Amino acid sequence: MGNPYEAYIKTDVMTASPVKQIVLLYDRAIVALKQAIEDIKNKDIKSKVNNIQKATDIILALDSALDMEKGGEISQNLRDIYRFSYHQILVAHTKNDIKLLKDIIEILETLKAGWEELEQKI
Repeated sequence: MGNPYEAYIKTDVMTASPVKQIVLLYDRAIVALKQAIEDIKNKDIKSKVNNIQKATDIILALDSALDMEKGGEISQNLRDIYRFSYHQILVAHTKNDIKLLKDIIEILETLKAGWEELEQKI
């Protein structure tokens, strides 16, 4: 049987508004990257790989969900950020670069704050 917390998260994401879903995805990516940092410190390679995979899967999902026609320049800017972040996470993964992961977390936290602000306005 699966983790009950995972079931709760899945239900929370599925019942949330589209903007809230994006915020939740950012949250999950940030948590995974923070855990990957702890995994590097603890030399837990298997857990690090799993957490890096979670974070990159989320970033790829956010990127693939962009509507380039309707979103215009904003979508293009987000795509550039997502692709940069994805690449940097892979670099950090291969080099066990904690500072680089922290930099990506900061980028994702900034983006998340923007989406949270939008959520308050709608």
